[in-house]
Amino acid sequence: MGDYALGSIELVKSADFDTIYYIDSQNVRHPFPNLTVYQSWYGNDFSQVINVSSDFLARYPLGKNITVRPAGNLVKVRTSPEVYAVEPGGVLRKIKDEQLAKDIYGKNWAKIVIDVPDVFFSNYVIGKPLDYNYPLPDGILFQDKNTGDYYYKNQGILQPFASKSVVQENGFNLDDALSAGLGYLYRTRPIVGLNKNVFNPVESMAVDARDCENKKLKAAVIFAVSSDYSLDQINELEQIKNQFPDRFLWATDGLAEIDFSYPTIIMPDDGYLLSKANDGTIDIENEIINTFYDSHPDTFDFIFIWSNFKTPSDNTNELAHFTFTGNLQQGIGRNPINGSGIYGSAGKLKGIIVMGNINKYDINTSDGLNELNDLMLHEVMHQWSAYIGFIDDDNQLSFDLLRQPDYQHWSYYASIISPLGGSGWIDNGDGTFTSQLSQMSDPHLRPYSQLDLYLMGLIPAKYVNPIMYIEPDFAGAVGNRIFGRAKYVKIDQIIRANGQIECSQKD
Repeated sequence: MGDYALGSIELVKSADFDTIYYIDSQNVRHPFPNLTVYQSWYGNDFSQVINVSSDFLARYPLGKNITVRPAGNLVKVRTSPEVYAVEPGGVLRKIKDEQLAKDIYGKNWAKIVIDVPDVFFSNYVIGKPLDYNYPLPDGILFQDKNTGDYYYKNQGILQPFASKSVVQENGFNLDDALSAGLGYLYRTRPIVGLNKNVFNPVESMAVDARDCENKKLKAAVIFAVSSDYSLDQINELEQIKNQFPDRFLWATDGLAEIDFSYPTIIMPDDGYLLSKANDGTIDIENEIINTFYDSHPDTFDFIFIWSNFKTPSDNTNELAHFTFTGNLQQGIGRNPINGSGIYGSAGKLKGIIVMGNINKYDINTSDGLNELNDLMLHEVMHQWSAYIGFIDDDNQLSFDLLRQPDYQHWSYYASIISPLGGSGWIDNGDGTFTSQLSQMSDPHLRPYSQLDLYLMGLIPAKYVNPIMYIEPDFAGAVGNRIFGRAKYVKIDQIIRANGQIECSQKD
């Protein structure tokens, strides 16, 4: 036979022995440990398998064994009665009992059980038991009972197939579709053609990728466009990306950095990314993030989205919007969450920041650029701040350091100066207080406060000085000079209310 270029084939076997290998995108060969595993992926179709020489195989390093495909298959070990559902990456979930197996897989569930030889059982990983028929395991074919439509389930999300023929093109048998379970999240973009995110014999197991990274952050930028965009708009985005890391380094006192070097991803609407409202504004759908992760790495802590159109928030006082997607950090007034799977991330994504229309920002003047930088600093810090309460002198939980009623920014009456608020009040010693913020030449040139840096996990508690806030003589008093009484909050009072800053354990 002739020689083949590396990367030009996927299924190979040597003329000297029967093992079939799958060659992945990194040019690593993975063996199908037996015929049964191969058939779980390709059935009885061997037309794609190419016979090669042993010398040819030697060019490819040997990787891990391929495991049984999740769809339409259950597994058990010959020497044990337990039956397992399979998820991508060879994750096994023990099915609680025979009734549950019937509820999910039907009365003929026993016919789809594959015996795994003991010697190959170590290829698999034991996951959480399957105790209920919701949610169904990942990696399966799902059919909506009401519409008859077919979906692929992965990371808890259902993505539709464009047609039955596409279902079959991705190696599924229509009879293997499951319909149990409730309350699924749906993507809108259909799967069209053979999709390597769906049919992937070497897909890795889903791993909770959440972390408490706070010093070396990475961000991606998406430019959502509904019509023609200009070179000037792209150049403005590049200018923002080039200069913001320096401002972030300055705001964190050199303790953290943020990397914006990933190329800007321009995403024109194709019918799935945007939705138009009656008032002429255009909303950005979640699908834009899912689509991003279809072809880009899951290595970003934040995703920024700019547009070249007016969004609904542009008709409000909200200049930009932060969506909290994942957190492991304790002690900040927020519980650990893992919501990034909704968008296609395995947990690395901490937050999504929608900046809105690029045309509403003026970056050609120092005032305009400082205002934009301050807004971006504001949105990034929402990952960690400001959500905390403290235990007051009456041993009660107080939120007087926070702006009310949103409880997500520093109070106007706090002595903090931060992109997240506060006025930096100075005690004049005569029952009046002067706003330090009002005396700044540019009130948008604000670094993070000591308390921000503490909540971000960048400085220890001992470096946070007591924080003053004012109880004004007149409720709702505003101005650069107000009357009131000084109150102080020590960091120990904050720790008593919220706990220590630490990285929590994953579920």
